[in-house]
Amino acid sequence: MTDIYNEARWIALSKLFACEAKKADELLEYFGGMEELFTASEDEIMSLDILKPGTAKELYETIKSDVMAQAQRISCKGIDFYSREHPLFPKGLFRIDPVPVGLFVKGNLPGEDKRAVAVVGSRTSSNYGRSSCSLFCNAFVEAGIDVISGMALGIDAAAHESVLQAGGPGKTYAVLGCGVDLVYPRTNRLIYDKLVERGGVISEFYPGTEPKSYNFPIRNRIIAGLSDAVLAIEAGSRSGTLITVGCALDQGKEVFALPGRITDKLSEGCNKLISLGANPALDPYDTVERIKKLPPRDSGERTVKKYDKSALNASAKDVYDNREAARRIGADEARKVYLSLSVEPKCIDEIADESGFEVGKLLEILVSLELEGFAKQAGPCMYVQCIPR
Repeated sequence: MTDIYNEARWIALSKLFACEAKKADELLEYFGGMEELFTASEDEIMSLDILKPGTAKELYETIKSDVMAQAQRISCKGIDFYSREHPLFPKGLFRIDPVPVGLFVKGNLPGEDKRAVAVVGSRTSSNYGRSSCSLFCNAFVEAGIDVISGMALGIDAAAHESVLQAGGPGKTYAVLGCGVDLVYPRTNRLIYDKLVERGGVISEFYPGTEPKSYNFPIRNRIIAGLSDAVLAIEAGSRSGTLITVGCALDQGKEVFALPGRITDKLSEGCNKLISLGANPALDPYDTVERIKKLPPRDSGERTVKKYDKSALNASAKDVYDNREAARRIGADEARKVYLSLSVEPKCIDEIADESGFEVGKLLEILVSLELEGFAKQAGPCMYVQCIPR
């Protein structure tokens, strides 16, 4: 039986350490357990070397707060919480690094007894990518295989929509880089509502957490961890999709990639994955059969041994290796907008949501970033991040 009070304590910790799950592990190891941590004195907390003074103060205020009231407020929003000690916490997530403190869920978690595949790809998908995504997702849902994705624009949205429209025993689940009570991007409101009814929306981030660029590579390990395999559909050579693939390889998962024409920029990443050893996704039903034969995701058996991980890491690292570039931007506002951009094109509304600026002010900042070589326009109202050399 679940200890409700202990779950409330995990919720309190998740608010502080969603992005630093290892820090929560260090605290629990230092004090010897949850009970000891939550009965520690102010002097014990404030003298911790493993925490910054500000974080230590927040931790002390947290452990002295009414954690049950906090848990009740979350429950009243229709949000469930599953700590890593909860019996329904997905077993496959114990193989990822770091293990999340817990998961906030609207709707349901994927079933432990069902196969699942992560379908990921570019935000700026083509007709070829979206139609191929629909073919594969229809085959998955017919076979009772769940589809996991991130509810982003492009391929993520196409994957969720395909499953929701197809019906059948397979369901679809979204792992967010923000709180589960936020719809991001806002244009996916209809998908979000249907996911809550016919699948689930999942996040390790505390409700109300705004979408930040650094949250998304963190959440990608969960997308891979909830899945038996990953299918990449359209990805540029420096696509964030490679981050999810890298997580899957670290976890010993099988990777499939949709091949494309060598002249298509959106196929560069997938074609590269195939050259490194990924399975070419040539037929939806063949892919279904291959996924069915994989070992269970929590078995501990690794299935992937043939990839040149160093070559993949070189590309994946380049995707988020923008912090040094950001330090070269003098104005705080411009730096904030720069970090909201991606190597894949983002629409102006998405950048506005993430950066918090009104569109008029945002366009002014983007023009200044363009002039300095930190951004460029990739189409009408679409911008990409650049790293000046």
